[in-house]
Amino acid sequence: MSMKTKTIFILSLLFALVFIKHADAKVYPIAIIGSGAAGTMAAKRATLNNRDTLLFTGDKKAMKSGRGHWVRTVDNIPSLAKYTRTINQLREETIQEISEGKFKDKLTTVRDKVISIIKENDIFLIKDLAGNSYQAEHVILATGIMEEQPHIGGTIKPILAFANKQLIAYCILCDGHRCLDKDTVVIGHSEAAAQNALVLHNRYNPPSLSIVLNGNASTIAAETAEKLAKANIAVHEEPIITIDGNGKERIFNGFQLDNNKYIPAQMAFVSLGLRPNNQFALALGAKVDAQGLVEADASGETSVENLYVIGDLRANSMKQIYAAWQHAVDTVQAIDRKIRKSM
Repeated sequence: MSMKTKTIFILSLLFALVFIKHADAKVYPIAIIGSGAAGTMAAKRATLNNRDTLLFTGDKKAMKSGRGHWVRTVDNIPSLAKYTRTINQLREETIQEISEGKFKDKLTTVRDKVISIIKENDIFLIKDLAGNSYQAEHVILATGIMEEQPHIGGTIKPILAFANKQLIAYCILCDGHRCLDKDTVVIGHSEAAAQNALVLHNRYNPPSLSIVLNGNASTIAAETAEKLAKANIAVHEEPIITIDGNGKERIFNGFQLDNNKYIPAQMAFVSLGLRPNNQFALALGAKVDAQGLVEADASGETSVENLYVIGDLRANSMKQIYAAWQHAVDTVQAIDRKIRKSM
């Protein structure tokens, strides 16, 4: 045996030993990637169905890539307004409840980031950032989305301090009511941004309402522009130079635009589109729509057999907590029926 052959043999053996050390030989019926509203509900339902369930919460960095991590007070769902970090607190409460209940042995929680998922012979092989490997028969993607952020002075950082205090929001269904009796701005340049402004006008009629294009070319339809003018909704083309206020102290007064233009505001909404966390779906060959959201049937199953998607990442569905919960229950029940049918 040559030295080169010996080296290759030793390296292969070491690799095998490392893999064996880190691999979880158990094949889980269900693995859930993501622990926002959808993933947490899926874990709850799956364990109550008495199924061995693997839940990847993600590490701190991975959690921050889903908008659920940033959800603060939720006013549009009964009984949730008491939480100050709604999705995060619900996740931890739910995991704690399961760990102390009769089905505690059914949930394995991995607080690490998934870095790859591949499918071999009808089994999904999942690897986390620490190098640990897991196997599952069915995978549920609940990795969510993030909204696109406006750049101010070449960076998105200025907006974040205000967004984290819900002085600047992204969903008019969740937070539109916050603009009542407040000067309001919609940041965006698309038809969707204009329609959001019109909805806010019709529902809440704030004292003043403006659209700020932030230096981008408008794609608002001519017919919609006429409606904006009729509703006295001004459209400002200039880039945002600074935000007048202090997010940490919950002070928000308005926006300083280029050309010495100042727009007063106590509430603002960002309407720039979505950034889906769809990398695992794409790697596995699942179909996505024009926005990159993952397409699925009524049960949540994608174009890849036994790969499911729930929550914000799912195409053609509302981006709301109650929709995510419904996705989770429907999908877990569909998987459960499939498992029972195969017995």
